[in-house]
Amino acid sequence: MMRSLYSGVSGLRTHQTRMDVIGNNIANVNTTAYKAKTMNFSDMLYQTTQAGTAANPSNNTGGTNPRQIGLGVKGAAINTSITQEGANQSTGNPFDLKISGEAFFVVSDGTSTYYTRDGSFDVDDDGNLVMSSTGFIVQGWGVDKEGKIVQTVGPLNVMGDNEAAPAATTSARITGIVDAEDSKLETDEGYQLSVELYDKAGYLYNLQFGVLPTMAESTTTISTNNTETEYALPSELFKVDMSELTYTYTDAADNTKKTLKSTEMPETLLRKLEQAARDAAYGGKVATGVTVNGTPELGQKGDLVTINLKNFIAADPDLQQEVLENGKLNEITELVVNFSGGVGFVKTKPDSYPVKDALVVSEEAVEKLGYTAGGTGSVMSYTRADTSSITAIVQTYTDVNGDAVTKYVFKDGAGNKIEPGEFTNDISKILELFKTGEGKKNTYVTNSPQTGTTAVPKEYKLTLLRMLDNEKNEVNIDALKNNGTTSWDLIFNKEDGQFRYVGSEGNDTFTVNLSAIDQKFENLTIDASKTQNVGNEKKSTLSGKKIDGYKVGKLTGVSIGTDGLITALYSNGVQKTLGQVCVGKFPNAMGLENAGDNLYQVTASSGDVQICDIKAEGIGAITTGVLEMSNVDLSQQFTDMITTQRGFQANSRIITTSDSLLEELVNLKR
Repeated sequence: MMRSLYSGVSGLRTHQTRMDVIGNNIANVNTTAYKAKTMNFSDMLYQTTQAGTAANPSNNTGGTNPRQIGLGVKGAAINTSITQEGANQSTGNPFDLKISGEAFFVVSDGTSTYYTRDGSFDVDDDGNLVMSSTGFIVQGWGVDKEGKIVQTVGPLNVMGDNEAAPAATTSARITGIVDAEDSKLETDEGYQLSVELYDKAGYLYNLQFGVLPTMAESTTTISTNNTETEYALPSELFKVDMSELTYTYTDAADNTKKTLKSTEMPETLLRKLEQAARDAAYGGKVATGVTVNGTPELGQKGDLVTINLKNFIAADPDLQQEVLENGKLNEITELVVNFSGGVGFVKTKPDSYPVKDALVVSEEAVEKLGYTAGGTGSVMSYTRADTSSITAIVQTYTDVNGDAVTKYVFKDGAGNKIEPGEFTNDISKILELFKTGEGKKNTYVTNSPQTGTTAVPKEYKLTLLRMLDNEKNEVNIDALKNNGTTSWDLIFNKEDGQFRYVGSEGNDTFTVNLSAIDQKFENLTIDASKTQNVGNEKKSTLSGKKIDGYKVGKLTGVSIGTDGLITALYSNGVQKTLGQVCVGKFPNAMGLENAGDNLYQVTASSGDVQICDIKAEGIGAITTGVLEMSNVDLSQQFTDMITTQRGFQANSRIITTSDSLLEELVNLKR
């Protein structure tokens, strides 16, 4: 009878413990990533009043079962539903993470390592990814200098550099159709397309190409009106420096090199500085305070002149009062004058600088027309001894195809034709410059047999026409032209119009050696293999596109992928890997010990943690902007609460009934 009392007591205690577990589950129904716990019961030791016996065939008796009386109930285990995921709760916060699968985030307080399913993270003032509730730092793998993951576990910093460094463009692509019947192919510069590129500092440039057909010509004699206009070329041309001048000085306050803007100088001083610099560099006329660096040649680029500003101003009384009113100039001792370089030709000697409308042509073309260089200085004269020895005739007529044709013919004094050869285009430009009333000698029209040509596009030539900077200013590409690297054959199969090669047999790419212009550029390799040649649409569709290179980028955001990779995003499209969230998995996750604050600790039962890449190991994925909710099932908890309550009531009845029996036993004495 006393045994039943103690059995009832054990039942009360065990059911009370189970009620405590249920109460804790219900209390944490809205706790992020909380895992519900369940309690299992087991019976206690038994008192054996008679052991079991075996059968005895000799006495014809059977065996007997053991007689045992139980001593109550006890709690067998309290298990955590680790493997059951909670529902998703969308937050929109990019640093809120949810793990699918049985893995855990790894966090540290600097001394101990903990594990959690709670992915409500934030960023502290040092850029570390931390638990928003405890401030514990999320652990993961960092990156090396090349941005590759280094699998050494440590704190994760999710704030990258505020800027992404620029990179020069090294590759581009030309795609589309060259249509043999496109009228744009018949223009002076052909069908034009452009390719953008960045230099090493992230500044944007534009290469403009022209596609021109090389013609297979058959000569035909036709009768047509041939209008010829004869021009006498001028006796003198002027080669001029086209440099823009910039003025730099060393700031004594911080010892840095700075540029003195034109707006910071009086107009008179600016004009006299420019004249003095050009006279010193090219004219041999060196003013007070002016020093020439080396022996510059006309059109040279670089720091050609140094001016002691104080001495220069002191030698010119007209400047002194004007400069006294400008405090900034009084702080500058020495100016270095940088010439941008470049030359051109004009027909009238200029009286001011810089000369921006000069004709840029080769000196060989000028000399081909009989001009001889003479004189020195910032303006060099080119003269011809006999002004009548060469005439230029512009012929215009309609060819056998019905197309208007303009040809340039140059003749010497004896009437013999001069063949400019490779300088034809430059000479044509010179003629256009001087086609004025005073140079015109005669115009006449003939209706006589005229040699014409029937032309069919045979192949194509892709030519670099010009290079523009971001402000549409033309960049000098003479260094490329002089090396013959601005034109490439573009060859197609005549049967099907498919691309065969560019430049030379076997190549589908060509290289523009931009580093020859300036070391701030990388050489550009262009793939032209995706072009075609057709002849029925009358419209070409060629276009160019850069493949790499970018400007300076500003940090615009940070993202975390399903594999835990943390990526910084920049305004120029660059993405940098900052690290990777690693996860821990256990042989027996149910053996982890709760440490409060949604944290778990390793125990002997859980086994050692294995740090891994969640996607590579195939154990789950990470979702951003989502948190895992509690996996507590309220319907199950309320049902368990009812059964627990009934069990508690039943056990209390054991005690009251046993007490009544004891009371009857005591009353027997009466």
